[in-house]
Amino acid sequence: MRSRLRFAALLGAALLLAVTLHQPPAAHAAPAAALPSDRLHFGLANGPADLGWMTSSQVPWRYRYQYLCCGVNTGSGWETWNSPTGQFAAWYMANSTSGGASYIPVFTYYELLQSNPAVGSNELDKDYSNLNNASTMASYYANFKLLMTLANTYGKTVIVHVEPDFWGYMQQKAKANGWSAANQVPAQVAGSGSSDLSGYADTLQGFACGLMHLRDLYDPNGNVLLGIHASMWSSGLDVASSTDPTLDAVAQADLTSSFLNSACMASNPYGGGTWDLVFNDIDDHDAGWWESHGNNQWFTHWWDPTNTTFPNFARYLGWVSELHAKTSRPQVVWQVPVGNQYFLTMNNTCGHYQDNVAQYILAHPQSFKAAGLIAVLFGAGNACQSTYTDAANDGVTNNSGVATTDLAGFCAACNTHVPTWPDDDGGFLRVFVGRYYGNRLPIIQSSPAPSPRPR
Repeated sequence: MRSRLRFAALLGAALLLAVTLHQPPAAHAAPAAALPSDRLHFGLANGPADLGWMTSSQVPWRYRYQYLCCGVNTGSGWETWNSPTGQFAAWYMANSTSGGASYIPVFTYYELLQSNPAVGSNELDKDYSNLNNASTMASYYANFKLLMTLANTYGKTVIVHVEPDFWGYMQQKAKANGWSAANQVPAQVAGSGSSDLSGYADTLQGFACGLMHLRDLYDPNGNVLLGIHASMWSSGLDVASSTDPTLDAVAQADLTSSFLNSACMASNPYGGGTWDLVFNDIDDHDAGWWESHGNNQWFTHWWDPTNTTFPNFARYLGWVSELHAKTSRPQVVWQVPVGNQYFLTMNNTCGHYQDNVAQYILAHPQSFKAAGLIAVLFGAGNACQSTYTDAANDGVTNNSGVATTDLAGFCAACNTHVPTWPDDDGGFLRVFVGRYYGNRLPIIQSSPAPSPRPR
């Protein structure tokens, strides 16, 4: 299970200080275009302060994403970050497609857990208690309505990724209580008193379909695409970390897709829209961070790039491919760790932790597209993780020319290349996503070995 509470709260506080954007010209309303699907495309977690890095990177990124967080009734949520109410989201959308930027804005709408009163000792209990609090949910629907209204005014495609982790917790709640589908899980929908949702059942299915109704009602231009989240641990077995070779990833995907299908994915019993996308996440820390913090004792966050031991990439692709088949929706892998095992700068210290996911994806983009994925969104999920900017403010670093061995990560002094960029990942995403799109940025190598190429 993953926890994003600390990251989202810190992010919200940082944005209050970081927003220096000017108000752009009003956008012209237009129907949302279909998402690009000609090939696997890439995007970044990208706050206002980092937009300049993105536009100057010489990489034709297709997406940028931003958390909207901090609770619907706390007085510190995203709607309060700028004036007037909700202006932060309006600026983020407009600045994604103006002044040299040309990106599809993605909002990770992560509100329920941090709302009040959040009764319980863990995330599942807090989510469930808020979901069943009429006053909290009335504020939630009003907050969601505000976002839909702003997106409608924006007039271009916006993706709203709704409540990561939450759906996995509700699947586990259902299993623990002997419920088989979302229409058996209690929730406050009509019971919240929202006049827009008076005909919707007080169930998790009613909640999901109610969000579709609010989208359709307050975004009549059809700009917003809504994404639900599929957690790799929602079935009770974590496909992302289990070393068990007998784990059936397809069977676990079937359990998750069945539950999501019952939550207004397969059909909408109220006659409205359904989910447009399915998001999933691999991890919220770099694998090297987990290892250095003693979290590899019973399981591992490293995936075997040879697909021999478990967990590995082939098993993940089997899981997401089955999810794609059973939900009939495009898939997006989100908050993908930024670390690499290519540059000397990746020495498993704060801001420079190793991971091998980015390298594997960029070496096998066709395999990920064939599994039903249309987008890969890179981003650090917590503090101290590797980033694509010089967030550590330490400039170009090469660990004094010494490669870092990490045998648990299948790396015997493999990160031998000399970085030329100040980015904390050594410039890996800048260089190799750029090369994927055909822009060959310069790189200096410490050996005559060829650079990795997508295939």
